[in-house]
Amino acid sequence: MGFLSEELSEASLDKKLAASVNILPKASSLYFWNGEIEEATEILLLIKTKTSRVHVLSSYIRLVHPFEIPEVFSLPMDQGDVHYFKWLEEGMEED
Repeated sequence: MGFLSEELSEASLDKKLAASVNILPKASSLYFWNGEIEEATEILLLIKTKTSRVHVLSSYIRLVHPFEIPEVFSLPMDQGDVHYFKWLEEGMEED
């Protein structure tokens, strides 16, 4: 696992920008970059956060990530277990 992925995950939790991070190593990726097809092995982070924190989290990732354009997007979690959503809220409460 890459140092950046661990550091970014821990910092996201410490800064209360996320309640949980899944680290999925060795994701094989194909993508266009500068008109060419590129292939890379990447580490995928699934970061669970609140909608209100997505902008700040995205800004932080862009600040520390070495890629010119890191892959950052959000998916709404509008349905799910109420206990999980409560846990997520509690995990991100400011001290």
